[in-house]
Amino acid sequence: MIEIIQSEWYRIRKSRLLYVSLSISAFFMFALVLTYHHDSVRTPSLDGFTQFLFSDYSLIYPLVLFLSVYFTDDYKQQLHTVLFAKGVRRSSFFGGKLLAAWIISLLYVTINVILAFAMILTAWAKIPNLEYTIGSILGFLSLQILCFIAYASFIWLTSCLLRSRILVLCVNYSLLVILYLYLTRMSEALDLSYSLYRYWIVGLSTDMRIAAVAEQSLPFLLTIAAYLILTIGISWAIYRRTDFKKRERR
Repeated sequence: MIEIIQSEWYRIRKSRLLYVSLSISAFFMFALVLTYHHDSVRTPSLDGFTQFLFSDYSLIYPLVLFLSVYFTDDYKQQLHTVLFAKGVRRSSFFGGKLLAAWIISLLYVTINVILAFAMILTAWAKIPNLEYTIGSILGFLSLQILCFIAYASFIWLTSCLLRSRILVLCVNYSLLVILYLYLTRMSEALDLSYSLYRYWIVGLSTDMRIAAVAEQSLPFLLTIAAYLILTIGISWAIYRRTDFKKRERR
């Protein structure tokens, strides 16, 4: 599996789309920094800015683009039959590709957060007082990274299920909008204290607050774990039963 990860990582580094996605996310980070810096309503704080970075889909949209293309590229190039004929085990390729996606998701979030922090701290004359400890902020960022890893697993599931690049892109972008509208409205109608939107991994990320990390870390972790277990289990069940020879002859 290590060889698969190394091979996939080489492909990722050579992908132009990765750098396009990072450029788009960097532009979004710059826009968020300007918005937060010039917002006269908010009291500037590093923890408030950290929450603000994940409060919308600015980080998610470019990652969806890259991962959807990355996961479906093998189907488009019909690589599975060739790889399996060379002795690559199906389970090794499945695990290696997924782990490579997790690594790039981790680096993607880390790079963008560091870039955003560098820009906001350059804009401020001094670092404002923190409402929460550095440990709380790091705990919040760790949970956000886990959310993005779990969401990468969900995109992998849609790729195993649909296989078509256009379909995977359309479905994942559509779900971002549809689930936000329906789950938030249902929660408001039912007057729920814990929004249904938080059971959707993207909603958990965008609605998460640093103040809630200590008190609600268990439901956060359980939601993330459930997404990882279910998406990986269902993806593998689909992947191992797929007849790639039959599909690639079409």
